[in-house]
Amino acid sequence: MDTKTTFVGLEIKSPIIVGSCGLTSEVSKLRELEKAGAGAIVLKSIFEEQILNEASHNMRNKEFFAFPESYDYISNYSQSNAVDKYIKLIREAKQTLTIPVVASVNCISNSEWLNFAVNMQQAGADAIELNMFILPSDVNMTAEDVERFYEDTIQTIRRAVTIPISIKISTYFTALARFVQKISLMGVSNLNIFNHFCLADIDIDAMTTRPAHIMTNEDEIYDTIRWTAILSNVAKCTLTAGGGVHKEADVVKLLLAGANNVQIVSALYTKGFDFITKCNDFLMQWGDQHNFNKISDFKGKLAIASNQPSAFLRVQFMKYFAEIK
Repeated sequence: MDTKTTFVGLEIKSPIIVGSCGLTSEVSKLRELEKAGAGAIVLKSIFEEQILNEASHNMRNKEFFAFPESYDYISNYSQSNAVDKYIKLIREAKQTLTIPVVASVNCISNSEWLNFAVNMQQAGADAIELNMFILPSDVNMTAEDVERFYEDTIQTIRRAVTIPISIKISTYFTALARFVQKISLMGVSNLNIFNHFCLADIDIDAMTTRPAHIMTNEDEIYDTIRWTAILSNVAKCTLTAGGGVHKEADVVKLLLAGANNVQIVSALYTKGFDFITKCNDFLMQWGDQHNFNKISDFKGKLAIASNQPSAFLRVQFMKYFAEIK
């Protein structure tokens, strides 16, 4: 079976997308990931705060910071230096790989990082992924305010660059399906569901907070399957599904639910890069077994509006297990 599919408007040889992570920050590892069979790679994100904090740190450590002209010089140099490192990674990746290379920006505003996007395009990035998230914890911020941040950012970056744009979002929206359809009509080329967040825990002895569960777990795949099935016919662009992919069969499930491609990260840490090869082999064997010639022959076969949507839309389990007392 032919495993070619689409991602950010580009044809790729495999539906396996390596998501932004520490493994995608070194060219040597990028080569290994391509050799294992990845269809595209999203480089480790450059954070908006990272650039601003680097500039602030340099300012605090310079004795001549009191001079305004020195402040401007050091601030501009620090930002440029941070971006230069990322631009170098993009250039080296493009010189080394034959598969699409996607730059990634983790942003919390629609202004501070925009100048960097143009540099990423000029460095040869095939697309830019915007990893955006606002935790809706501010009681003064409405649902419309949150959505407007995404919409304004998309409109602004569309004016800044001509390469495809992918948007990575979370589930924290009042009306997720409506919002997905709205932003997919704004000229983005791909939608990536979902962000994986570092969960919070509490050390009850030290009485401090600490991160928990940095990696995804296998149970997260079920929520990803549900929303992929719901959103695949809603989004007017290609759809990347990720979160909880730890088994070869998970790739097939998400494609059946309607994803154009599947993103993996955690499994690469726990199972190694050959997990990509195993996923591709499993996909081809499964497709041949079911007499499919290409991914489009079965993609979305189990998406909403295609087959038994109640299995995805009904969330109260007693409908299916009413005999349990």
